[in-house]
Amino acid sequence: MKTILIQRGKYNPAIEAYSEPTDEPSQVDVFFEIQGGKEYIVKDIHFRGDVIFQETKLKKEMNIKIGGLFVKSTLQKDMDNLKDLYRSMGYQRVEIQAQEDFQEKNGFVSLVVDLEAHEKIDIIIQGAEVPLSLIRPIWETNIFMEWGIDQGKAKIIKYMHKKGYLFCSVRGSVAREENTIKIIYKVFPGDKYKINDIIFNKSEYFSPDELKSQLALGENAPLLSSITGDRLFELPSEIESLYETQGFPDTRIALNFRKYKKKIDAIFFIEEGVQNITKKISFKGAENVSTEVLLENIETFEGGPFYQPRVQKDTENLENLYLNMGYRGTEIKSSTEKTGENSFNIEFEVKEGERVRIKDIIITGNKTTRNNTILREVLFQPGDYARSDEIRNTKRRISNLGIFTKVTIEEIFLDQGWENLLISVKEGQRHYVSLGVGLETKNEPRSFQAWDSIIRPRGTAELIRGNIFGSGAQLSLVGQVSLREKRAALSWEQPYFFGIPIDTYLNAWLERESRTSYSFDRRGISLSVLKPIARDENKIFMFTLRFAQTSLFELKISESEVDRQHFPFSATSISGSIIWDKRDDSFNPGRGYFASTVLEWAYPLFHAESDYLKLFTKYQQFLPLLPKVTFSMTSRVGLGMGRMPIHERFFAGGSNSFRGTSFDELGPKDPLSLEPVGGKAIILVNFELTFPVTPKLENLYGAVFYDKGNVFYKRSQVDFKGLQDAVGVGFRYKTPLGPVRLELGWSFDAREGEKQPLVIIAIGHVF
Repeated sequence: MKTILIQRGKYNPAIEAYSEPTDEPSQVDVFFEIQGGKEYIVKDIHFRGDVIFQETKLKKEMNIKIGGLFVKSTLQKDMDNLKDLYRSMGYQRVEIQAQEDFQEKNGFVSLVVDLEAHEKIDIIIQGAEVPLSLIRPIWETNIFMEWGIDQGKAKIIKYMHKKGYLFCSVRGSVAREENTIKIIYKVFPGDKYKINDIIFNKSEYFSPDELKSQLALGENAPLLSSITGDRLFELPSEIESLYETQGFPDTRIALNFRKYKKKIDAIFFIEEGVQNITKKISFKGAENVSTEVLLENIETFEGGPFYQPRVQKDTENLENLYLNMGYRGTEIKSSTEKTGENSFNIEFEVKEGERVRIKDIIITGNKTTRNNTILREVLFQPGDYARSDEIRNTKRRISNLGIFTKVTIEEIFLDQGWENLLISVKEGQRHYVSLGVGLETKNEPRSFQAWDSIIRPRGTAELIRGNIFGSGAQLSLVGQVSLREKRAALSWEQPYFFGIPIDTYLNAWLERESRTSYSFDRRGISLSVLKPIARDENKIFMFTLRFAQTSLFELKISESEVDRQHFPFSATSISGSIIWDKRDDSFNPGRGYFASTVLEWAYPLFHAESDYLKLFTKYQQFLPLLPKVTFSMTSRVGLGMGRMPIHERFFAGGSNSFRGTSFDELGPKDPLSLEPVGGKAIILVNFELTFPVTPKLENLYGAVFYDKGNVFYKRSQVDFKGLQDAVGVGFRYKTPLGPVRLELGWSFDAREGEKQPLVIIAIGHVF
């Protein structure tokens, strides 16, 4: 605590700790009394030594200012800033230290910054464009010249290999001029080649396809190389390591090339050597666990490859097995014996520890949360064996409640095979208030409205009260206002549904929204339950029961039985959703896939007019082709039947569906007003390629895209020949909440007089 306070500008803090007993037996509360310490004001800053810049420039690089508060951590960052300034001028080995003179009486501190520039190091690279930032870090410390030259050559060669100059060479030399050392690299790039194919010769244990799979060399796209030049030269050691894991300690790899025009085939000649085999596995001292169970928990097997690091891993697996069975203090040692030229016996010597049971479960730190809220997440009871895997999973389950900032489970050993488990929690904040202005995406991928995705400016106010009644439940009130919509929602969330561990959501809402063809008022209530499938948190099932009443106004299409102004349309529906998310990042995915299917049935219950069935499915795939180059695809198909009013039909067009038309404009139109009417069927496919634009802006990407799809008024009208096409280009700037997009889209089927191209500014992925 003192160190943290000093780093933040509080000097000589006084900290006292004391404890007080609580109402619970064997528990105390610990209190810390903290006197923050004295603060100091910066009186002056002086520089001495190699001052090669004007002092005003040096002070400008510092965040600590004369007359400002002195903060130790800020001073440390300032020293790094000054080092970067000197290094930008070639002084790679600069040393900078600050001396502090505290004046206790008046509360000032004087700073003296010592600057020792050392010799100037001028790095010169001739013959190729190689970023100096690749080489500069090598020379920031005192090193042997020969070693530094060799390190620089290796980095340049690897860089050139990555660019396709597979047969480049580099010469390095050193020249001294007064106080300057010139490091000169002369690059001979040679011709640039594209890697056409990778061929493995004389590989018997692995087939060529198996080697490519093990080395992750599968071709991602037919027109692009699946491997870069720098990776190509790393493959020999990777192949040798792969063979070593299969018991081949003496495998040797030779890399040759076959050139034609500007392409090459890389040919790996493999000399496998002799394989080491595990002849026999035995266990000594294992009295309470059968040999069959022990063998099931190790990777090595009799007759299989012998690999010493795998034996060490097997030892750890056996130790974990005993821990998960409730044993503590078990010791396992492995020994190997060579029984032939290439065969080995393995013996595991087991010294079994004591099997421990749980006597009591003690909970501490929960001031608001009820004990039962925590205990229902516990996977064990008093009298059970202390299984380590259950203890770990219990900690994870308690953390997943989302109401604690810290959870620990401590084992307190007693005697005669018993222990107590102390569950300590630290409760987080319960009350949240937020105000915001920004852009809203009306995208609910885990509900019956998964097909609806609209982005608009909005203002938001949110009030959340967490851990209601100490049960882990949460109550939230959200209000949203935008140019075209108003919405208020009250939500109750709890981790259990009548004692069953299922996330439960009870929502009530009022909303008003203006769409292209109509506006509506809606009020409704819904009950949703969400459950991971088969302990896989990436696969989720969601069930929703909903009642909503919708009134249309400003209707711009011809009225019908279900599309009438100022006549409330009531809908009672049940829906089931399955979501499978395997993306590496939900906001900025670079690989993986996302799949969802939603089936909604609206039936005439409680005097509701609804009587329709709706199915919507979506699949996304993100495929990395090259470093930072990603190909992405999404497909969406929706089908409906029955009496579907306009606010339940499918619409498409705009920044998040079909980028060749304006919002909602894709598909059938009213014959009189020419406004979109939506449909009972939708088919959409989006293809997109993103790539980096400039190394100086690593978050800026370019994009080209192709969209194809349409909305059909009836299912019987679905015709693949009727799908429309759009292409476009754009830029992406990656942010933590998804990319900011600027796009231009052209429709192949634009009507006469329709504005082209369509300009799109949006946040988030099109999918």
